[in-house]
Amino acid sequence: MKQSFILWISAAIITFLTGFLQNRTSVIYPTSGTIGIEGQKISYHFKNVHREKTDYVLLLRTDIENLKGFVKWRERGENQAWQIDTMKYSRGSLLAKIPKQSALTEIEYLVNLNYKNREYFLPKNKIKKILFLGPVPLSIDLHYYLTLFVGILLAVRGGLEFFNEKPRLRLYSIFTLISFFSFAMLFAPVKKAYEMGAIGKTVPPIGKLFEPWLVALLIIWILNLILVSYSRIPRKWVLTFSILTLLIFYSQNFF
Repeated sequence: MKQSFILWISAAIITFLTGFLQNRTSVIYPTSGTIGIEGQKISYHFKNVHREKTDYVLLLRTDIENLKGFVKWRERGENQAWQIDTMKYSRGSLLAKIPKQSALTEIEYLVNLNYKNREYFLPKNKIKKILFLGPVPLSIDLHYYLTLFVGILLAVRGGLEFFNEKPRLRLYSIFTLISFFSFAMLFAPVKKAYEMGAIGKTVPPIGKLFEPWLVALLIIWILNLILVSYSRIPRKWVLTFSILTLLIFYSQNFF
């Protein structure tokens, strides 16, 4: 009982750390920072993806009441003229809005600040991009992340059975496969369809709904169940596929 508890705690810690690392290194992780103007701070937090039904609000935190600024923005890749919106100061915040766009529209923008006839750019002389996605129902989002992280937790826990005297490799393999099947074949494609704005409008190409890393997770655990059932070294296979699961989950950052 004590050994099983330790293995579950270890699996939970590994799953949490992997999820945290993947989130922090993801391309959709927000850009944030602080700059100083004459000893006073201006903090910003720019999202890379906007999923809400409302306009995207660009918000800067500052105590400089006479700080002025504007946002230049346009649809990326269309060579359109820049739209310019003046930022408004209110209760320690300087803000502007980029109107809600259709799903999969990418907007590029630049924040220009002016204080005592000096110009400042956020982020530093770099054009920022934000991708607009269709809103996803909370129930789909919850099931998406639940099946993903339960699958990863069970995969890691199954791999740690390598250190157990009486491993239940087949049991963990079956439940891990069930979680990843639900994730990759049900909730992930439905979530993707909502993000693409395709629900009730069109049928997206299959290749757009099923990302390679999702299919890879499903395939390796089907293969794992076969090897666990018929191989002479099932412990090593489950441990190998457990490690491979973490690598595949993290590798989505690079595709």
